[in-house]
Amino acid sequence: MSHAAHPSFPFALLRFWLVRILPVWCGIALLIFLMQIAVSAIVHDNEKVKTMLAFIDMLPSIVKSALGGEMLRLGNTAGLIAIGYNHPFVLFLYMLFAVGTPTGLLAGEVQRGTMELILSRSVTKTQVYLCAGILTLAGMFALDLVMFLGTVAAVHIFTFKDRVPLDVFFRIAINGGLLASTFGAFALLCAGTFGRLYAAVSVAVAFLVVNYFVAILSNWWPRMAFLQPVTLFYLIDSSNLWAGWPLRNMGILTGILLAAVAVGAIIWHRRDLPL
Repeated sequence: MSHAAHPSFPFALLRFWLVRILPVWCGIALLIFLMQIAVSAIVHDNEKVKTMLAFIDMLPSIVKSALGGEMLRLGNTAGLIAIGYNHPFVLFLYMLFAVGTPTGLLAGEVQRGTMELILSRSVTKTQVYLCAGILTLAGMFALDLVMFLGTVAAVHIFTFKDRVPLDVFFRIAINGGLLASTFGAFALLCAGTFGRLYAAVSVAVAFLVVNYFVAILSNWWPRMAFLQPVTLFYLIDSSNLWAGWPLRNMGILTGILLAAVAVGAIIWHRRDLPL
């Protein structure tokens, strides 16, 4: 076989796309990191904790479910710090990167007509897809590690009344990374399927938003509790992470992630791109 028939992996393209998305990733990572510091700054102060608990108690039950559900009912330091992991603003930042990165790198390049230039080099469509997938999944998982590092930094900056179980927050971060990467994989699937950027973004955002609101609604409204298992959020129930690693749920998430990536790769490979 000739070298042209099997081109080497396009590290130049990977570096080029990395440089393009790195400023956005750094901005999102900084906001997530500071969010953990800010929440911990409130939680470490007893008077602020009392004020915070009084404020949370006045919130509608559906809002409490969005902020942490069972973790908030614990009423301890760890449960309150976990608000920073479930806050809607943090989830919005994750969605921004999960949807924007793969759709911008694949569907966006196709729509702009620059995919023709990329594929005119010694690179295959599958390799292009892999570059987008690596940056999306690694970026999502790295954001969760940054979130955990924010908690670690807060523990060293502030003095808390109760012990902060960093091992529990590490499990939450790793499982959150799997969930975030799974959503990123679905966005990658959308990016490889749809020819227009707005279509890929719309479907990916709809999938994330529906999962989120069904998870909140089913946790808040007993009559809708039967819907809990149909959402991906059900697989990272924070209240179950205190006991240890949920290997079964982690395996299911990994399987869904790999399936979404594989299906997206097949569709992208078979697509007739408008070159």
